[in-house]
Amino acid sequence: MTRERDVILLAGEALGFVRPRVATLGPTGRDAFYQQWLDDGRAGDMRFLLHHVKARLDPRTRYPWARSIVSAFYPYAPPPPPDVAWRTALRGRIASYALGRDYHADMGERLERWARTIEGLLPGVRAAGFVDTAAIFEHEWAARAGVGWTGKHTLTLSEDVGSYAFLGEVLIGADLEPDAPVPDRCGTCSRCLDACPTGAIEPGYLLEPRRCIAYLTIEHKGSIPVALRAALGEWVFGCDLCQVACPWNRDAAGPPDERLAPDLCALVNLDESGFQKRYGDTALVRAGRVRLARNAAVVLGNTGNPAAIPALARALREHDAALVRAHAAWSLGRLREMDRAPSHAALVRALRDPDESVRSEARHALEI
Repeated sequence: MTRERDVILLAGEALGFVRPRVATLGPTGRDAFYQQWLDDGRAGDMRFLLHHVKARLDPRTRYPWARSIVSAFYPYAPPPPPDVAWRTALRGRIASYALGRDYHADMGERLERWARTIEGLLPGVRAAGFVDTAAIFEHEWAARAGVGWTGKHTLTLSEDVGSYAFLGEVLIGADLEPDAPVPDRCGTCSRCLDACPTGAIEPGYLLEPRRCIAYLTIEHKGSIPVALRAALGEWVFGCDLCQVACPWNRDAAGPPDERLAPDLCALVNLDESGFQKRYGDTALVRAGRVRLARNAAVVLGNTGNPAAIPALARALREHDAALVRAHAAWSLGRLREMDRAPSHAALVRALRDPDESVRSEARHALEI
């Protein structure tokens, strides 16, 4: 089946996938590690990681017809963000992968076409493609297939692609010759660990998601821990810092893109209609309007710029979500000493807010 295997990999490349490689399906052997990871609470608000645990550890328990898996990169070219002073301009930062149309839709369509091509090449054989929403440990299979190695930041990377890429998988109901894993080339480098402002990347190729800026700004549903808010810096959705620091990633090419640095004052008070119009077909729908506004409120406080006070005061007074109002109160507390009168008045008014979390943040801000 060597010829068919080569044709399958070439078909993936024709669809835009890079470094397609094959692994034989079987138990990952990560049962104890994953159970401990869950027991430690690292899944946080990512409750989906508690589902289909057996399938994550061995896809054949859910897809008994599958015998091989093809894994591949689907690269994205990260354009440099606008060269603006974010604190002065009151601009946030969005991770490069989220630029443009939601990758789930684009990759899903291409993986579906790839799977149908495989079924045409192998009559009677079933194939199914998956993006990162499936109960499949994509990084584990990418490493086993030799697409790349798992870096210290726990992302998959390779010498030629780096880590600016999504991963896609196709399960195939046939035995294909597997590829060999590639060596880990992180060596003694610790740049990604050093670059993480929250210490989320731990020694030993471990990530503490609950401290990760990407998790906090996208997956975390509630109040961002106070101790971590300042560390968010300018990030309102995701984070690229560990990838920027990685020496295997080439410099971004192309002109700066304004969409990566949204106006924070507009973002914190964006209504649902405006959110859908601006971000409805992008990956930012994962966070949704309220969480994005929550993040923008925090970043406005991180600017240290009193020009942010009017937008924060409006959010504290008018936003329909208590979660946003509470974070706006925190940020006004940070800016209070720079322009005391308007921020003080807004916080005093918030002491009568119907939600206790908002009143609590306002009380604390007034005590600072």
